[in-house]
Amino acid sequence: MIWSAAAPIQFQHIADGLLQSSSDSRNPRAERRRQAFLGYDNLTPAERRPLALHVRSSLDKQKLRVVADEFQALVSCLPMGTVSHEARSHAAKFCRTKLKVMDVVYFIDEQGDEDCDTGVEILDHVFAQPTTVMVTKSHFKYRKFVDFGSLQPANYKFPELGVHFKSAEHLVDVVSRVFGSCVERIILNFWANTNSDLREIYWPHTARTKKATRKELKPTYIRDPKHDPDIVFMTPDRKMHVVEQTWEDGGFDIRDTFEHLLKIYEILDFVTTGGKLPQLQGIDLELHTLCWAEDLLTRIRSTIKDDVIWINWSDVAIEFHHKFVAPTYF
Repeated sequence: MIWSAAAPIQFQHIADGLLQSSSDSRNPRAERRRQAFLGYDNLTPAERRPLALHVRSSLDKQKLRVVADEFQALVSCLPMGTVSHEARSHAAKFCRTKLKVMDVVYFIDEQGDEDCDTGVEILDHVFAQPTTVMVTKSHFKYRKFVDFGSLQPANYKFPELGVHFKSAEHLVDVVSRVFGSCVERIILNFWANTNSDLREIYWPHTARTKKATRKELKPTYIRDPKHDPDIVFMTPDRKMHVVEQTWEDGGFDIRDTFEHLLKIYEILDFVTTGGKLPQLQGIDLELHTLCWAEDLLTRIRSTIKDDVIWINWSDVAIEFHHKFVAPTYF
């Protein structure tokens, strides 16, 4: 059909034009759109900026509405995207083949609107193809203050912690309601202050997670001499299986990884028991910690197979050590 043939031509024409333009970091939305047209293959994970889908919830969590959909804005960039419903559907179908990641920015109505009347209510799933979903629950605001090194006003990023999911089940429910059963990977794109503990970064700990951390952490050592020392896994009983030398060399980093995997397992528990997100194959963590105006990025990439969480230790980067539970001072 003519529209099927036109979509890739129009998409590529826009991409070719963007190749001649420079990136503008002052306009994050424009940069996300630019990357969507040009592709992400030549970008590092830290440089990638997926298109955002802003989802707003009513106070009682019953209604979800789309406040801003940058994917639809991308479709509208193609001339055929505004010609007719048929032409737009072909444009949208092609654009979906070019995008593998969507960033869900979730928040509860800040004005206390219980009915959540603003935006289009989500009644059908947004995507119907295998998708990686980045879940962002905090964002940065720019605040102006004096840089005492130069005594000049300067703009620095400070985290404004957004809405916290009340539980792993809550997160799974939001993702499944927006994307249905097509999600293959979830990226937890979380932001934190240096004094944030894991309860603030994620959600309150479950009883099972608390129990797993009450006693001194004792890993289960893998004795198979053929086992790759970089391959670490956690089983449903919350035991961490690791080569002894990897454990000894890992120090605090591998102990922090254990605690992060406990939180990831909370998500997997609800995926397994609730029957939602049946195609889920992995959950990644990208935790940004702001320390003296510097963004410290902790990264963990996990693969899920038969209810076991697998990681490659060489791919793990722990840039800041957050407490499991922050101490209380009286």
